[in-house]
Amino acid sequence: MSTWLDLFVPAGDPLWHSDVGKAFHWLGRALAAAFSGAGVPASVHSGPYEAGPSDGLVCFASLGPGEVVVGGQKLVGISQRRTREGSRFQCIAYDRFELGPLASVVDSATAAQVRDRAVGWADFGITASPTDMAEHMVRFITTHYIE
Repeated sequence: MSTWLDLFVPAGDPLWHSDVGKAFHWLGRALAAAFSGAGVPASVHSGPYEAGPSDGLVCFASLGPGEVVVGGQKLVGISQRRTREGSRFQCIAYDRFELGPLASVVDSATAAQVRDRAVGWADFGITASPTDMAEHMVRFITTHYIE
């Protein structure tokens, strides 16, 4: 199971950044802090985009600026769509990452590497439902980052 969050930041807002790569960082920091507060030792990937073992085919196996990681494994993926009105961020976190149907499009060695690159909150003993986790993340963001 997974939790999805969609956020919109209007152009000109203090959280909006003209640099596409840097625009992710505030959100990654907020989500890493939310997970850290729940007992997951999360941090933010501050490096450039890394395609990962599937060469970008399985997005959760890649790492982008601002995404949330634990020990190099992705915990929260973040994508961004921009218009002149602002930036829309879409975030996903899994309770336990599963390849599901994507396992059929990669060989078994790549599938194993992909699974090694991803982690879910249940892997740290957190038993929250996806709804509860979404509420926790939103509550943290709105309390700490949005005035």
